[in-house]
Amino acid sequence: MTTRNDCGYVSLGRLSLVLLLVLAQWVGCGSSQSDCPEASCLALTLVVPPERTLSTIEVMVRDGDRLVRRSLVGSDAASGGTLKISLPEAPSLPSRRAVYVRASAEDDRGRSELVGLAVGTRASLGRAVVKLALGCAVAPCASPEPRRGAAMTFVPQTHNLLLHGGVSASGALLDDLWEWNGLWWHKLSASPGPSARSQHGFVYDPASGQVLLFGGQGANGVLGDSWLLDPLALSWQRVATSSPSARRLAAIGVGPVGTGRGAVLFGGQDGTGASLGETWLWDGHGWQQGSSSLCPVAPLVPSHLPRCRIGATLVPLPSERESLLIGGWLGPQPTTAFESDEVIWRFDGTEWSVAPVYRPPFVLSRYQHVAASLQSSTGTSGVWVGLGDSAVGLRQDSYLLDESTAQFRPILGTPPSPRAESASAYDAEREEVVIFGGRHDRGLCGDTLTFSVETGYQSHL
Repeated sequence: MTTRNDCGYVSLGRLSLVLLLVLAQWVGCGSSQSDCPEASCLALTLVVPPERTLSTIEVMVRDGDRLVRRSLVGSDAASGGTLKISLPEAPSLPSRRAVYVRASAEDDRGRSELVGLAVGTRASLGRAVVKLALGCAVAPCASPEPRRGAAMTFVPQTHNLLLHGGVSASGALLDDLWEWNGLWWHKLSASPGPSARSQHGFVYDPASGQVLLFGGQGANGVLGDSWLLDPLALSWQRVATSSPSARRLAAIGVGPVGTGRGAVLFGGQDGTGASLGETWLWDGHGWQQGSSSLCPVAPLVPSHLPRCRIGATLVPLPSERESLLIGGWLGPQPTTAFESDEVIWRFDGTEWSVAPVYRPPFVLSRYQHVAASLQSSTGTSGVWVGLGDSAVGLRQDSYLLDESTAQFRPILGTPPSPRAESASAYDAEREEVVIFGGRHDRGLCGDTLTFSVETGYQSHL
């Protein structure tokens, strides 16, 4: 079974296989073989719209600092009713609890996605009733329009992700702000802020508790302004301090913990099209310049700094000790040199060095790709990287770096369609990578994809 979106096919066959493997973890509430202790049990009742028969159910329960994921498929999903989910032992104090439900229904009208949400505490959600509704109940759908060059980041205070800007299919620059809660999109209304742009930096800054936006491609050229967004008040404030020069397609990410670096920025492309190699450090209030690479068009030579580049990604390791600079385009090179860097670099908050990471040659050689640090309650810890552009065209392959072994392994199953310039971030609430939009050979994408180690890739209507 597959579902088609405007960027090709995303198979649900792998997902169905995963769902079948975890059926045994569900226990019916009326079952005599229940092994779900009352003190650590969630009784979940799903309310399904009339004339809808569910074919799959996926439940994610965020219980304090742990996520429990359970799934049903086929006749087990169709029966619905009240489900009993065993959760980790309760802590001494009440903790936040959130229940996210994704379900699909098949009928004469085709496949539809139904979603539902309940948020409270352990005390208020010992027994939860979740009403399912169409994920896109109103036409036109309340979701971002297709775009490329947008930016996305996760906000801990709201437990949701923010999407900003990009370029629409008509070529118009966008300045809209959207929120993804794991189930649906919601357009936000914020105070007047940065002008419309694409290919900009956009990252949550733990030092200030706000979202930092920098640079990008504007209507009249490349930009070099910095802004902070209060994610609760939805108010923008321009940062009036010295900052990196105007650039687009810079790599930006959260700085290593304990270094005082709220964010780190490297490289990018200036208004003349030249690749840059500066390191800039954000401390929650302003920018400070770090080391700077030289950018000659010359054969590769040994260096203690990354080469100048555009379209790279900068991702903190789950251990938060250092950040990894992955991929990027170096610019036109002599025929004897690569245009993409075949080295993964690490930054410890002060200095750059080559990361001792084994990776197959085809993992890198890409730019305008996406990457994210992930750490799940099941113990998986690593860096996901995939998609992007390359010398041989758009990519659709993706890989997972296991931090414990320092090796990349390919992600199996049917991947998303080939694309570049997608917006992506790790959703720490639901423990999955979220990917939106991008460009492909036929235009722009407007689909929302998620990836988790447990379920693989999923496409959301």
